[in-house]
Amino acid sequence: MAGKPHFEVYREGMKAGGQRSLSNAFLAGSPTDGQWHWRLVGGNGEPMAYGESYPDKDSMLRTITLIANLGGAEILEVNG
Repeated sequence: MAGKPHFEVYREGMKAGGQRSLSNAFLAGSPTDGQWHWRLVGGNGEPMAYGESYPDKDSMLRTITLIANLGGAEILEVNG
């Protein structure tokens, strides 16, 4: 049985709770190290969409809220 789509949020190079992840230690010093990211995961567990990096969690959460409330958004086909 499939689950529900959901957003996952994480901080690059960090574990939940704010500890540095040893497996991501190589990212230390990268331009996005410690910044916040989100990904939308489908009911089958596969990533469907993801966003850019955000310097703070509040900015990222505002973006997720905007996306989650786009139910009536128009879909436009563009060149390129």
